[in-house]
Amino acid sequence: MSNKVLFFVNSFSRTGSETLIYEFIQALQKQGHFKIGVVICDTKGELTDFIDENISIYYLNQKFSTLDKIQFHAGIDVIGKQLTKIQKDFKATLWYFNTISQMHLLAYKDQFQVKTVVHIHELVYNFESVSAKDFSLLLRACDHLIACSQLVKDLFLPFFTKPMTVINSSIHYEQWKEHRRGKNAASNKKIKIVSSGTICYRKGTDLFLKVADILRSPHLEFIWLGKSNHSAFSEIIRLTNEKYKSVKFIETNSEESYIAQLRQGDIFVSTSREESMGLVMLEAQALGMPILATNSGGSSLLISESIGQVVEELNPESIAIGLKEVLNNLSKFKNSGKPKFDFQIECQKLSILLQDLLT
Repeated sequence: MSNKVLFFVNSFSRTGSETLIYEFIQALQKQGHFKIGVVICDTKGELTDFIDENISIYYLNQKFSTLDKIQFHAGIDVIGKQLTKIQKDFKATLWYFNTISQMHLLAYKDQFQVKTVVHIHELVYNFESVSAKDFSLLLRACDHLIACSQLVKDLFLPFFTKPMTVINSSIHYEQWKEHRRGKNAASNKKIKIVSSGTICYRKGTDLFLKVADILRSPHLEFIWLGKSNHSAFSEIIRLTNEKYKSVKFIETNSEESYIAQLRQGDIFVSTSREESMGLVMLEAQALGMPILATNSGGSSLLISESIGQVVEELNPESIAIGLKEVLNNLSKFKNSGKPKFDFQIECQKLSILLQDLLT
């Protein structure tokens, strides 16, 4: 098979963007239209062990040893050397970069004479971590840009001159709806208010903490599902919560344990400062939970009056007021659970696009 796609991912962890590309890769592999390989650019994540056994997996080591540094100063391209070995073995026709984290690798496009696709899941805030040099490289060396939502495409429309396609982030609704609770399933004395995501500033973990403190009550339990990013910010959150004990933080280690915890929630709250879509909101919707969300971008694409409520003001007091309104009107939310975007449709759009690019 001459048509080969090499997907570059960070680690195959359970972040939204990596879970989505994992699901896409697994589905595309079953279709069999082209051969798939994966390059893991960081540490091995938990999804790696579940990838289809017929998919070739490579590791790109970008944590340089002393020997690597010596070789670099001697004029040896350590990363290029590894990519040469990978490309020689797999012989990819197209390189597919998931997220903006590995934009520097686009510099090797001409050397290996490959087509390039960049799948962007980020909005403006995340681009602060990308250098102007790497961003210019993206604009020059990306042959086709995939936007995870119309919001991302709108961001790039003023200056990106090459083809763009919106492949909306989505979930396997049929799989998630099996875990829906019945209307009278909650027998807890406390109402569980759940949020999810990496503990970070963009996800608004600090806002969630303050809302929990404002609405402190023996009848409410605030739960955050997600890992620390081991930053000073996450340490501030940990130390603050140690003192006030407003939120129960749970780090789940598998999809099963994550779903088990999430489905126990009575209300899902997203305090994100910015979202290009928001897969965790789609998951909560599929489970039939009412959703309260800040106006982060993606929430406006997903939440209708029957699903939940969007808070316009990004401060803890306004979020707390919105949450009280939801708590007092739980019966008005008739969440069908059916998401706006269908995974099978979006995956087929991606499959057709890649087949077109490979011809």
